[in-house]
Amino acid sequence: MIKKQIFIWCCDLSKTTGEGILANKFINDLKLFNQKLKFNINKPSKQKNILIKRFLNPLFGVIYLWKIFFTKKNKTICYVNYLPLWNFLLFVFLPPNTLLGPITGGSLYNKNSLINYILRKYILNLFNYISVLILNIRHKKLLFSTDLLKKKINNDKHYFNYVLKDLKIKKNKIKKKYDLIFYLNEHKNKDTNLQIKLANNLSSNFKIITVGKKIENSKIRNLGYIPRNNLLKILEKTKFAFLSSENLYSLFAIDSISSNTNIFFKKVKNYKSFNLKGIYYVDYNNYNNLLSQIERQLIKKFVFTIKHTSIKKNFINYFKL
Repeated sequence: MIKKQIFIWCCDLSKTTGEGILANKFINDLKLFNQKLKFNINKPSKQKNILIKRFLNPLFGVIYLWKIFFTKKNKTICYVNYLPLWNFLLFVFLPPNTLLGPITGGSLYNKNSLINYILRKYILNLFNYISVLILNIRHKKLLFSTDLLKKKINNDKHYFNYVLKDLKIKKNKIKKKYDLIFYLNEHKNKDTNLQIKLANNLSSNFKIITVGKKIENSKIRNLGYIPRNNLLKILEKTKFAFLSSENLYSLFAIDSISSNTNIFFKKVKNYKSFNLKGIYYVDYNNYNNLLSQIERQLIKKFVFTIKHTSIKKNFINYFKL
């Protein structure tokens, strides 16, 4: 008797990127609940070219899974990442009954750039709408990395906030030696210039630390791009983390929360987390007010406030094949 197999295409299995870490988490859950299956995991060769990574590698994955669909028996096929909701072509052309990894997207966007605003507000929203129509026809249950897309495709059979599924906040007594950490990454939605301005102004009175892009300021400790394990050790020693405004559930946010590090996040109308308590929602649009709000929190005797409410939905029904 041929042992049932699962064939997986994964565009990114890195242990240092958000997509890769999420993919490894997903595959580990599949293995946990399907221990009798034989796993075949395929990924593309490493590429530095962003166009090949983001657009051609998913296409290669579709071709690979169709080959498996026609040539293998007693199998399950699975496409793990990249899976932004706007990519309706993926959802159209993947083979029937393809198990999907966590669907991403729905991050908040920066309105300062007109082109970026039009792209995300209108064009990507149209693509999202097309994807929802396709997914409702082809899939009875879906897995989403966050709840940012819940309003677009709300369904009791779907699973949201997968990134929070195994979140645990460490109860450590490590002394918090740094006041505030910034993760600087050049992107239109990352508020990089705002964060640099804040870091420079706050560095005169507070212990500021950065990862990612470095700032030319001797008062700031710039770590550059460091391995995730090193970042987690730094976060354990840091009181607050400042998040870019596009995603409350970014990998940096999740690592901060799990390390018992409180976070500042942009105050947006009708948007607050139902699973995370103790977040400091502040106004990113009024710089003087923002600076004042942060300073008021940093001068206080520090008390941990970040709390996590566990997700009620049992994910086993999605993973057990």
